Amino acid sequence: MSEPSLQIEGREEGYEIMVKAPGIEAEELQVEIIKDKLMIYHLLPIFVQEEEAKDELRSIRFISRMTIPNDVDLENISARYDEILRHLTLFLPYNHLHEGFHRKVDIERWK
Repeated sequence: MSEPSLQIEGREEGYEIMVKAPGIEAEELQVEIIKDKLMIYHLLPIFVQEEEAKDELRSIRFISRMTIPNDVDLENISARYDEILRHLTLFLPYNHLHEGFHRKVDIERWK
């Protein structure tokens, strides 16, 4: 198994993450978001002595664990796998809710 590579680029509408993971099939790749963390991983089988064992034990092998920037719309993160180029692309769109936001904050006076 070769070492996976990860490339992150800022685009006009959001961040694009391209993951190449030689030796790992598309069905094995997993992407999860927990709070502000993005995890890309796959499961590795753990050696089992009994060949007839129905439940195969697996261990997580992380390809990447990263903090998602504050300007990303967490609800609309998407991923697609290109079968021809054999790489995973994640799209992290910008959250435009705060774009151009301006507000004057009044200061309370306490006595």
